[in-house]
Amino acid sequence: MNQLIHTPAGVRDIFGDEYKRKDKLMSNISDIFSTYGYQYIQTPSIEFYPVFDKDKGTMHESRLFRMIDGDGHTLVLRPDFTPSIARAVSSYFAEETLPIRLCYKGNVFLNNAKYRGRLNESTEMGVELINNDSVEADAELIAMSVDIMKSAGIRDFQISIGNVAYFNAIAEESGMSEEDMSYIRHLLGTRNQFGAIEYIEKLNIDHRSKIALTEIPTLFGNETILDKAARLTSNKDAIASVVRLKEVYEILKEYGCTQNVNFDFGMLSDYSYYTGIIFQAVTYGTGDAVIKGGRYNRFIEKFGKKADAIGFTTIVDSLMSAVERQKLSIEPPMDRTMILYTAEHAKNAVSIAVSKRAAGEKVMCVPFPVVGSIEAYIDNAKKNNCGKIIVLKGEDEQIIDLQKVED
Repeated sequence: MNQLIHTPAGVRDIFGDEYKRKDKLMSNISDIFSTYGYQYIQTPSIEFYPVFDKDKGTMHESRLFRMIDGDGHTLVLRPDFTPSIARAVSSYFAEETLPIRLCYKGNVFLNNAKYRGRLNESTEMGVELINNDSVEADAELIAMSVDIMKSAGIRDFQISIGNVAYFNAIAEESGMSEEDMSYIRHLLGTRNQFGAIEYIEKLNIDHRSKIALTEIPTLFGNETILDKAARLTSNKDAIASVVRLKEVYEILKEYGCTQNVNFDFGMLSDYSYYTGIIFQAVTYGTGDAVIKGGRYNRFIEKFGKKADAIGFTTIVDSLMSAVERQKLSIEPPMDRTMILYTAEHAKNAVSIAVSKRAAGEKVMCVPFPVVGSIEAYIDNAKKNNCGKIIVLKGEDEQIIDLQKVED
């Protein structure tokens, strides 16, 4: 009796044209990482549980995929790259004081059973800039995010920028509890603005702090919103966070990407390790941000190294979804050659392929019947991103330029 074997809920196979488009998108992102001077690091998909436990301020344990190894240790499938890289940096760059630019790509695993439509396994690509607390570093990662969106062909998008230090400073000055701060941060992070305002109004805190906190969800817009945010408070740390955003904006002018930027002080995160600037890229065709990032100056210290840092991750599958729903094209180049050969030309086909591969060309050899339809091979070659077919048959060598062949 045949048994249907399929994937578990929340994961899926990717193949054919979809895989090729995803691979091209990831190649474009890798090129951007390289252009900015970042180098790849690969961390394990499985880590010890303490790397991601709640004390690190990362994902709630209910969303982790856990297992027990042969020695009884609790292991976790990686839900987030930043803690893994923080662990690695503390081990391999413990004494380094100059800026460290690392990038990564791979899959993350999150139990999204409560979030309909979200995958439990998804691909992410991102960067971490360590040992650098400058406004230039903040602007660099935002500019990279803009470049990634444009590399995907997306033009209708926004990079929303906030600063969690603004909320943290006012909330701490108000005297509210850590539990209240965490709950309000969660409400704002999930865009429950009315719920956050209602909760804040019921708190027993001073009047000015209450006014400033209830205004935070409304602080959204272009650079003019920054002055409004500064006027709402006299807290020096909150004002300093606004000044930081103004300085970053001035540098973004040099990158020429301010037309894609707005500010959002109500944009917070359940990841409590963020300490300063926070940002995300949003576009239509997906239910969530496709790029998320921020500054986490005290996080790596939890792994043993004092280091300021900022990073972001690109949720590749979400970005692909946006591209497809916006009916944009990410087509891989037709840069391969197919060699069709009959039996008597097999050695010649191999010889030609070896020579071309040595010259850096991509070549695939396919046996060709003496009697057969060339149209089927042309269709197959196009599906395999071939721009040219070399036919070895009889006495002649025929070349078919697929760039000129009509579908």
